[in-house]
Amino acid sequence: MIPAEKKKISAVTPMPSLTIGERLKVVRQSRGMTQQEMADLLGVSRPLITQLEGGRHQPSSEALETIVDKLGISRNWLWFGSGPMEEFSPVGGNVQILGDLEEADYLDVKLVTCKVRGGFMDLMDDRELDAYENLTNVRIYDPTPEMRKPGTLGFEIDGDSMEPQLRSGMRVVGVRVGLDNVKYATSGVYVIAFADQLTIKRIKDNDILERGLLMLHADNPLAGSLPVAAEDIRAMWKVSRIIYGDVI
Repeated sequence: MIPAEKKKISAVTPMPSLTIGERLKVVRQSRGMTQQEMADLLGVSRPLITQLEGGRHQPSSEALETIVDKLGISRNWLWFGSGPMEEFSPVGGNVQILGDLEEADYLDVKLVTCKVRGGFMDLMDDRELDAYENLTNVRIYDPTPEMRKPGTLGFEIDGDSMEPQLRSGMRVVGVRVGLDNVKYATSGVYVIAFADQLTIKRIKDNDILERGLLMLHADNPLAGSLPVAAEDIRAMWKVSRIIYGDVI
């Protein structure tokens, strides 16, 4: 039986506006843990927990996956702020019964694969998307209001640079970020079209206002980081949900 206080907290915390540091604090408090206990769980120092919760440092993918596995937190909520912090089911486990899919709310969006490199820049004008037969639809059930904004697309992951969270073959939904707002983008995973490339990476450091650069980070420590000049960015989408992925 899940304690009542957990249900109360999780009911009010699935807010996309929370930063990842704020979500970490909500998780810790919902479990009644001290900062030292969270530090012990993650194998880090207590001051680092303070810095993570305050947004002064970004958590590692290993730390996030430990929280998901050990504390039973929704991966989509912890990484992206999407959906509930916890999914409850009267039959036990973490299954949430949504009802008959025929009656469920859904949204159909165009699906683009990250494998598409050359020629993708021709698709930057949303008004031209319907002219491309290679773009199929993907259905998203229980979409958030943000997903209904113009320019939302589905993307298929190619490669291992975002493992372990995002694996090759997974599909995600991305909400379009206006070019005027790119300079404010931070603390999240984004699909970025720049120069002649289309990639999916994490943003931790946004130096566009100071140096005209956006630093893109891979979650896979073997893949490294990449600085991108602001003038080379053609389009950007913030990843808000994993919509398809094989169980491993």
